[in-house]
Amino acid sequence: MADGKRIVKNTGFLYIRMLLVMGVSLFTSRVILDKLGVGDYALYTVVGGIVGMLSFLNGTLSIGTSRFLTYELGAGNKERLKDTFVTTFYTHLILASLILLVMETGGMWYLYNKLVAPPERMDACFIVFQLSIFTMMVSITQVPYTASIMSHEKMGVYAYVSIFEALAKLGVCYMIVVTEYDRLIVYASLIALVQVVVAFTYRFYCIHQFGECRLSLSFDKSIFKDLLGFSGWNVIANLTETLKIQGVLILMNMFLQPFVVASQAIANQVAQAMMQFVDNIRVAINPQVIKSYAAGDYEASKKLTLQSATYVYDVLLLLGLPLILLVRPILNVWLVEVPEYAAIFVQFTIVTRIISNFSAAFYMPMVASGKVKKNSIAALFLGVGQFILMYFLLKMGYGAMVVLYLPLIASFIFAFIVKPYILIKDIDYKLKEILPCYMSCLKVTLLACTLSLPAVLFLNDEFYNCVIKLFVSVMSVGVSSYVFMEKTERKKIFEILKKKLNIK
Repeated sequence: MADGKRIVKNTGFLYIRMLLVMGVSLFTSRVILDKLGVGDYALYTVVGGIVGMLSFLNGTLSIGTSRFLTYELGAGNKERLKDTFVTTFYTHLILASLILLVMETGGMWYLYNKLVAPPERMDACFIVFQLSIFTMMVSITQVPYTASIMSHEKMGVYAYVSIFEALAKLGVCYMIVVTEYDRLIVYASLIALVQVVVAFTYRFYCIHQFGECRLSLSFDKSIFKDLLGFSGWNVIANLTETLKIQGVLILMNMFLQPFVVASQAIANQVAQAMMQFVDNIRVAINPQVIKSYAAGDYEASKKLTLQSATYVYDVLLLLGLPLILLVRPILNVWLVEVPEYAAIFVQFTIVTRIISNFSAAFYMPMVASGKVKKNSIAALFLGVGQFILMYFLLKMGYGAMVVLYLPLIASFIFAFIVKPYILIKDIDYKLKEILPCYMSCLKVTLLACTLSLPAVLFLNDEFYNCVIKLFVSVMSVGVSSYVFMEKTERKKIFEILKKKLNIK
């Protein structure tokens, strides 16, 4: 059975990390957007996105590496575990070299022939581009070490390193304010430095804590073949995720104004901050899903998957509904200058991420079983098809709303049709097991929105009314989740409250 105490402990460590990183990120982004300006902020996002277009390869091998390391830990094979780590490290080193080659050729061509940027800013864009390549290479070779921490479920190290990361980013923010040099170049250079130091700190920890993380001159071809076999189909799924973020930003740079690109970048940042809450839960749960499956306890793996999908959805709604209702006053307080479209972009992006919760949760059983082929084929048609359609619609002159509608539709199809179909056909799930998960989330959503409706209709955006809206929306989700919760879970919560309040 899954170790509930370990999940709770690891989630606690990850929340400490999240609060530090998110708090600093939201504060510094306000200063960075103000000091760089909308134009340079959009350029930084797009130029970094050129390199990020190949991050799907890194993400693909990251999932494969984490899966294989976690699986070997669950199976208790230490020798195989060491061989797996060493082989995956050299695989990532090869990948980093290939990306360096592609970026210094094709990436440079795009930078000087397709990027929409003022001529006087091209030198700065070149420096940002080279720094992005270097940071990406460090990030790629870092993956096996990060996967080891996840597999061993030693989440506490993230909280400690994040203290340094938060202080360092505050230092970067201060330097941007006081520097007289090109702020775009200074910002990109310092952020790259922080990321490199953080990455090598994790490496130092892994080498001294986990025996399998010490490199040797061995390379297991069978593990390499299994990794590529698993990752081959996974490439397509991760390409889809990359096209949703970096690909869309590049298309927007080609066809839309810089303030629209900045609006999408802000929406992505708000959604990322929200997702950090639930990603911390997933990071703590996913190793248990895989280990239970590796140990042959398929029912425990299945139960944890379905329960986590429901709970994570409730948490997302708890965070997302207040953000949707209060997005304009929040942006006015957060940012010095709010780009046009920012509010509507944030609202659509949050709804899309909430729906995508089911795709993320139901993907883990496929990873645990190694059956990702059908998921990847579906991603090919939906993800790449969506990207191509968006390109032609923008080229034909359709407005910025196309960027919002298409991802929302694709996420809905993937979450409610593709993923449950694959679970039922390939991984021995039953429709009667999945439907209650969907229905519970739907009931919570309808009741929470109904309870919040009066506050939306009758209150404006003045400060005290915003406080009331926040309270009403949070309480609406909390009450709705409790009402439709399973009786056993409701009883546990009641017992905890009694204990905390000393009720006898």
